[in-house]
Amino acid sequence: TILINIEERQPAALWQYNGKFSLIDRNGAVILNRDLHRFSHLVVVVGKEASIHASNLLDFLGAAPELENMVESAVWVGGRRWNLHLKGDIHVQLPEENPKSAWIRLGEYERAHRVLERNVKVLDLRIPDRLIVRKGPRRVEEDSKGRET
Repeated sequence: TILINIEERQPAALWQYNGKFSLIDRNGAVILNRDLHRFSHLVVVVGKEASIHASNLLDFLGAAPELENMVESAVWVGGRRWNLHLKGDIHVQLPEENPKSAWIRLGEYERAHRVLERNVKVLDLRIPDRLIVRKGPRRVEEDSKGRET
């Protein structure tokens, strides 16, 4: 008698390490290494140990669903914390301790102040009671007659 148990792994993220991409499940196990174009909608986790920590990342991203779809990639920094790259070329630096609460706090700021719609480049949430904002280059807008305003 032969007993075979097949368990399908669910794609969770794309892992980038040493310039190569792999499709991983929530546990960080590699599912595929090629033909990944159909999984381009998944968040990209970057770094040597990023695949191991991807499950925790995906869990806390879901705590602020209004922001979750804005995340394009996440870089595992120094073996201890995440930096996120959001649509609109906005970088979010999360703390080592309790990144979930910082992520939820950003969601609250976004609802109250629409901070991500402003001219921001970096949002630093590493200090628990502060949001440090670095603005992008000043935008020059033109009126209907082509004059700078």
